[in-house]
Amino acid sequence: MRFSNLHTHTTFSDGKGTVRENIESAIAKNMLSLGFSDHSFTACDTSYCMMLSDYEKYCTEVKALAEEYKEKLPVFLGIEKDYYSEIEKGMFDYVIASVHYIVRGGVCYPIDHTAKQQETCRDEAFGGNMLDMAKCYYEMVAEHAAACKPDVIGHFDVLNKFSIMPEADERYIAVTEEAMKEAFKHCKRFEVNTGGISRGWRKNPYPSLYLLELLRDLGGEVVINSDSHHPDNLDFHFCESAELLKKAGFETFSVFNGNGFDKIKL
Repeated sequence: MRFSNLHTHTTFSDGKGTVRENIESAIAKNMLSLGFSDHSFTACDTSYCMMLSDYEKYCTEVKALAEEYKEKLPVFLGIEKDYYSEIEKGMFDYVIASVHYIVRGGVCYPIDHTAKQQETCRDEAFGGNMLDMAKCYYEMVAEHAAACKPDVIGHFDVLNKFSIMPEADERYIAVTEEAMKEAFKHCKRFEVNTGGISRGWRKNPYPSLYLLELLRDLGGEVVINSDSHHPDNLDFHFCESAELLKKAGFETFSVFNGNGFDKIKL
């Protein structure tokens, strides 16, 4: 089975490979296509996003290389838009909407960078109450989907990355399910994200199986993405993710074609 990846980071943000290096890797892997989605500018934390001044160069380079490689691989220009970012959607072929921060009391707390930072957010911003933190995060995901109306919702339950969340707690499960239903009203397409696995934090992709089953029941679509930060990881754990999707009851996954999404049989 051949795959595409829309969630690719480069040296324009916090990735380890250039745009060209990622394209060459995708060709070597015989991928269907490749989309770039570097991090949008976030004023609250500039440690791993693009600067506003990078946007023009980023767009120009991806478009130029897409033209150069058009006979070998379809290449698309996207962006991963954070909750705390503003962008002109028309600049990009597609938008992935993700939440990476919670801002409370003027303090910006990264929630998926390190376990220590996630714990600090819990303790300082929510008085140690992990469920309150989860409610805040998932409300933001739904709000982001409503405001952005993206093409794809990124790493929906990335809050589980460090296994700190009470993932088996029925109250937590209820919060996640309600947020997925709300987000689905504005975007029916969620990514199956393998980034936590490639970086050694998880054994399974986001979203969790019960959420994939809910998405199936809602009539949603799935895009298999690696959230790659290195050219070697563009298709990391994709075959296994396809099997997980079949277990969740999906018969197809969606692949971007430049204008919309095609459904590919699993």
